Amino acid sequence: MEFDNLTFSNEISDPNNNATSYSLALVFGTLTVDNFVTVNSFPGTIIFTGDMLLDAAGLTINDITPSTEFSFVAIVTTPTGVYTGSAPSFNTSSNTQEGGNTAVNLFRRGLNDAMDFTMTFFVPPPKKLRGTSFEEPFAAPSDGADYIRTGGPTDEGELLNIDGQRHVIHVAVGTGVDDEIGFKSEFFDNGGSGFENEEIGVTRKTEDVGAYVDGVQGFQLEDVDGLFRLTFDKVDIPDGTPRTGVRIQIFFRETSWDDDDTIRIYAEIERSGSPETIELMSANGADINAMEGRWNLADSGFFLMVLLPIL
Repeated sequence: MEFDNLTFSNEISDPNNNATSYSLALVFGTLTVDNFVTVNSFPGTIIFTGDMLLDAAGLTINDITPSTEFSFVAIVTTPTGVYTGSAPSFNTSSNTQEGGNTAVNLFRRGLNDAMDFTMTFFVPPPKKLRGTSFEEPFAAPSDGADYIRTGGPTDEGELLNIDGQRHVIHVAVGTGVDDEIGFKSEFFDNGGSGFENEEIGVTRKTEDVGAYVDGVQGFQLEDVDGLFRLTFDKVDIPDGTPRTGVRIQIFFRETSWDDDDTIRIYAEIERSGSPETIELMSANGADINAMEGRWNLADSGFFLMVLLPIL
């Protein structure tokens, strides 16, 4: 659901039949908006929308993130007084309780929640259009089995699949959402020694990662002593999909990463008819050391226009 289309609705009842009004104050950071919504008869319904929250807090839809938090504090008016849901505090100098009225005798969960509650946000995983978790290509026949390249260690160009070895190329066999997209591997000489045989390509090995985020296979890249590029197929975005993006999960093995060890993940997209390059991750030695030993998400976020990722 889009945030600006969100509607919050809940019934407020008065079990003691003595409330004359129930009002919610909106708290966002240091901002407090009194009388954000008010109910004057019971049972009644409090209703507010995402647009109302944005207007009251002076925000736009682009300011809302999963860490955004709105708090609500109730003020209840009765013939005998006004009671606030703010937490009470005890003034030791005057030996009196100050602040709100949600004292320890307000045991019932429903009563507490009606007086003081918080709204946070959960962003579900986006709808998948296309992708790959490397389940379709042939994986290394055993843990530690190397990809042994043909030609010299610094020969440049596209790496080729070799019978019986882990695949470094995959040609897509379908166009459905569950059909994996294709990819290719390339090596470029940057003055290093290159490689003849390394753990490069599709694997089922879990020694370093523990488990894969999706499926039982992944793509492994060991020290190539050169530049390695993994490129995925272009994905055409279907009509009626106005907000799209691209994400990749990557695991860095725990080891000593050198300053000249670098990784760059980027997407080449077409938006409004113009090509763009969106950088998802750029890191080297120290940065990679801080990310090692866990899965890391490289995420473009959502774009408001058509996105055609070509990784």
